[in-house]
Amino acid sequence: MTQTVEWNQAATSSHLHPGVPEAVLEGLHAPSAHRGQQGSGTYARLHQIRATAGRLFGSAVPERVIFTPGCTWGLNLAILGAVQPGHRVLTSALEHNAVARPLEAARRRGTQVEVLDFDATGRLRLEEWETRLRAGADWVVLSIASNLLGTIQAWEEICRLARQHGARVILDLAQGGGLIPVDLDAHGCSYAAVSGHKGLHGPRGVGLLFVAQDENPEPWIRGGTGTEGALLEMPESWPQRLEPGTSNLPGIFGLGAALDWAEAHPPNLTPVRARLAALEAWCRARTDLKVMPPEPLDWKHRLSVLAIRPTRIPSELLSTALGARGIDQRSGSLCTSRVLPALGLSGGVVRLSPPLDADDAEFAAVQGVLAESLDALA
Repeated sequence: MTQTVEWNQAATSSHLHPGVPEAVLEGLHAPSAHRGQQGSGTYARLHQIRATAGRLFGSAVPERVIFTPGCTWGLNLAILGAVQPGHRVLTSALEHNAVARPLEAARRRGTQVEVLDFDATGRLRLEEWETRLRAGADWVVLSIASNLLGTIQAWEEICRLARQHGARVILDLAQGGGLIPVDLDAHGCSYAAVSGHKGLHGPRGVGLLFVAQDENPEPWIRGGTGTEGALLEMPESWPQRLEPGTSNLPGIFGLGAALDWAEAHPPNLTPVRARLAALEAWCRARTDLKVMPPEPLDWKHRLSVLAIRPTRIPSELLSTALGARGIDQRSGSLCTSRVLPALGLSGGVVRLSPPLDADDAEFAAVQGVLAESLDALA
């Protein structure tokens, strides 16, 4: 292939939404909000961005939309700021390490963490969740879609079960946020974090944390806010309570442009799902490839992700061969410490995650290179 095909969109989207680079530059020159007389315009723009994010994700109070350095940061703010020693937490074996590692830190300080498995289609078993929630839990911490498998979970139903049985919910929206509908207030979510650089097609190093109105987590980063500077404690006012230090205005302004575009242009996953379904069928028909999850799942429950595993060569070797032919993708465990062991696998997978606008010609080219690489390396 003569040019790189960007099939690593589940990691960082290479397709920034229109207006993002210009907005980053605008933010680079914007005066700081709260700090000097020239910051009123910046403050107004930040409020607009919070409001847009709230509309997109169903969070009614803009001041409760917190700018963060990324989804991982937001998840740590929620988990380490709200989950307490002695609390019982239900989570899944599908989680990204941005959930699994802070929960492990919480476990070491006295939180009970129970990890629920998934079925052969890569989805969680609702009956097991209902049973565990009925037995009593304080928190559910859950990704709405798997980073490695791309399978979308029945997170709305799990939220309903959590509310019914008195548990609060923290959602990881890194995979799926900006691509599938999310209404946080309607589902009673206490916290949710999303990254700017994946489904929202914005800059790296910026994200959002949505905090419900009845939540008041303990800040674990403390510092200047530009307001209420005489206090030795972090302010009780929002969003300053969870936004210490100097804001990343270039990243936030760029994220704002991405949110504006996403609001005006809702994504359509139908075409790429149909093409991925055909590619998956071709992969499953080959004896030198396995598809993960092991059992097929209707693509209406999947993001634009296809995880494959060669049977005769290491995944990393196939990944290197694809990369040498111009197909950018990822291999390994994809920062999910429990998924491959739960599948009974050692070693990694190759994750193909094409952009939503990848056409038939691009899919045919990738399939051709995949076939040639497997045949040459066997």
